[in-house]
Amino acid sequence: MDTESNKKEPQFWKGDPSGGFATGLVAGFIIGLINICSFNIPWLGRICFIAIWLVMGTQPRFKDTRTPEEIAKDKEERDQKFEEIREQAKAREAERQATKEQKREAKMQKNELKLQKNQLKIQKHQLKNRSKIKCPKCKSTNVQPLGVHKKGFSVGKAVAGTVLAHGTVVGPLAGFAGKNSKKTDFVCMNCGKQFKK
Repeated sequence: MDTESNKKEPQFWKGDPSGGFATGLVAGFIIGLINICSFNIPWLGRICFIAIWLVMGTQPRFKDTRTPEEIAKDKEERDQKFEEIREQAKAREAERQATKEQKREAKMQKNELKLQKNQLKIQKHQLKNRSKIKCPKCKSTNVQPLGVHKKGFSVGKAVAGTVLAHGTVVGPLAGFAGKNSKKTDFVCMNCGKQFKK
């Protein structure tokens, strides 16, 4: 029995060689970087890596003394913790997405309300204008504006102003009277009559 257990037991690697390799690799890399920056001792990082690997791999005190059941139980607990962390991350992501979706919907509703208000304003304005302006021929309110009409120089007003002002310069100026008054040309969409208002 003792010979069988001696055969199964490794003669050199009595500690934790894989853990020692990983620890030595990390420590050797860090010490190597520090060495490059300050000490500049040749092969210091590699020497530290090999030393840590050999010490942890050969010393029995670094060996994992847990039973296979304990190892399996620890692995299960670790996997369960990782699963909980993953679930929490998924829940946070779903919450974030839901908040984004709610904000987007609220923004869309706000924009729709603005559009509806603008449309209502336009409709009220159109109704107000239509009720004021009517076609003189068929009395329809279905009229559209064509453009602004400006009064030009009036010869009749100029002659009348000259007669009244006894030939002074003020007379011809009367021809421009009312030039600033603006009227809009409209067309009736029912009968086609064009008129000014």
